[in-house]
Amino acid sequence: MKERVRAIIIQAGKILLIKRIKPEETYWVLPGGGVETGESHADAIKRECVEELGLTVNVNDLFFRKTSEKPETKDQVEIFYLCDVVSGQLGTGQGPEFQRDTHYVGKYEPTWVDISQIAKLNFKPYDIRDLLAKKFSA
Repeated sequence: MKERVRAIIIQAGKILLIKRIKPEETYWVLPGGGVETGESHADAIKRECVEELGLTVNVNDLFFRKTSEKPETKDQVEIFYLCDVVSGQLGTGQGPEFQRDTHYVGKYEPTWVDISQIAKLNFKPYDIRDLLAKKFSA
């Protein structure tokens, strides 16, 4: 089963999300991505946060584990961890998402969003959005 990890980074009432702007849709996701062969979940999250955000993070507690229900990704599990920022400058990521000669389409915009607004966003996956809103929104 293919594993994907996601970082939940909350600071001062805001959550760090990536705004994905594609020709057909704009939506929000948590930073993260696929776990490479031989890589731990923590190492994968740390790598993805540097690539996508330009930030070094500590990986803390497991928040949620979700098996995909979509037919095209039925062999995929997403694992969500609570994380803290250690250092770096948001928006300085240099991962493949930011290179013009890759298969990635659209824009990636890392953004701090007020956690109380998360339930109103086109956030994927929706069930995680709802869990986050319930747990962290006042």
